Amino acid sequence: MKNNVKRLFSILSLLILIVITTVKCKKDAEEIVPVVDEPKPTAGFDYAVASPTKFLEYQFTGTSTNYKTLLWQFGDDSTSVAVNPKHVYRFPGKYKVTLTTRNSQGYSAAKEVLLNIVDPNFDPTKIGENYMQTIGGIFSVNLEAGAGPNSDEGSKKLVDGDITTKFLQAGFDGTQRCTFELATPQVVGAYTLTSGNDAEDRDPRYWILQGSLDGIQYTDLHTVTTCPWPAQGERRVTKRYYFDNFVAYKFYRLYIKANRGSRIFQLSEWTINKKQP
Repeated sequence: MKNNVKRLFSILSLLILIVITTVKCKKDAEEIVPVVDEPKPTAGFDYAVASPTKFLEYQFTGTSTNYKTLLWQFGDDSTSVAVNPKHVYRFPGKYKVTLTTRNSQGYSAAKEVLLNIVDPNFDPTKIGENYMQTIGGIFSVNLEAGAGPNSDEGSKKLVDGDITTKFLQAGFDGTQRCTFELATPQVVGAYTLTSGNDAEDRDPRYWILQGSLDGIQYTDLHTVTTCPWPAQGERRVTKRYYFDNFVAYKFYRLYIKANRGSRIFQLSEWTINKKQP
């Protein structure tokens, strides 16, 4: 009996030794397998405007190497995984284009380029309604000067391109609305206001720029609640405002809700324009 137990113990010991040796040999064999590094990826590209008449359309040509995947970010929340993508921007402006490449081992590379897209038909020396005159428009107000729109201080002075003239309306009650109806709907992203030539308490203090497709329902686009001109000085001074807008409205309205306390409202000039480059 003792011999059988002893023999069984010897057999079990031998089996355990064989298993341990086999596992260790397998582990040693796995550990000595060499890892070959892949070539590191590079990120590169060229770009060109599609044509002078399509200044918002860009063709990107990739020159990257040693990558498994890539990602384009065009700076306007758009992306692509194409090797040579074509991208059309919606508006002029500055956009950071980033190309990121990655190989199968997780190594990555990136290239960034800042694009400054400018409308070749845009004249930066002109701002506001004077530029919009190229597509026509009709200007109107809900509260007119006592002597009418064509008088020395009538409403038409507000959009005549001359900051030495002004629109003056007596009996201001916080409901002054000045409306510009374009012949063709346009995307507007900037406007200006120019202060009058006399009493500062007549300056607008609280206003809303609004847009409408039909002249009935209006959407608030930009709101100002603090008078931009000081309590004294800065007469006939132009202030520029920019805002985000991606809709081509046919109607744009300046809704004056408050001035500095006078019962008289005055403003030398109001202009609207496309987003500035």
